[in-house]
Amino acid sequence: MKKLFSEIQGKPVFSRDVQGAVARVFDLILDPVNGTLVALSVHPSMKQVVGMRDVLSWYPEIVIRDTDSIVAPDEVQRIQQVLEKDYAPFLDNTVVTESGKKLGRVYDYLFDLDAGILLKIMVAKTFLGLINIDDRILSASDIVKVELDQITVKDDMRVAESVQAELAGA
Repeated sequence: MKKLFSEIQGKPVFSRDVQGAVARVFDLILDPVNGTLVALSVHPSMKQVVGMRDVLSWYPEIVIRDTDSIVAPDEVQRIQQVLEKDYAPFLDNTVVTESGKKLGRVYDYLFDLDAGILLKIMVAKTFLGLINIDDRILSASDIVKVELDQITVKDDMRVAESVQAELAGA
């Protein structure tokens, strides 16, 4: 199942062992090296997370194994390793090409919940911080590097070629 981050953010998280919501999704923690979904952040400053192996279902609601699945990030080695790499959330991160051209900021991203991988990032420049202009959808395969202050993608010509190839294959 494919979902946009905007469709998941703020959603309640339910547990099999407690009636009612036990948390809310604040962010998704993605491995910047390979774009895999590592955990859900259920705290505004990532002080509590749920590892992906504890997520039982995404639809019709997000259900986790039990309330013990909500842990501090340092309790799960894989999550801790990702966060120690100067982790930067994808959302609102600046996107530039390899040649240094600023494309805008990430305003949403699409991922495959079944495979647990990032598929696309939606990038736009904004006018007065309110109106998106120069809107682009980039494939995760176009991402060259994810850093704390920016995401670097292939140059425009290479991006256009990869999008055309992707469309031809669809």
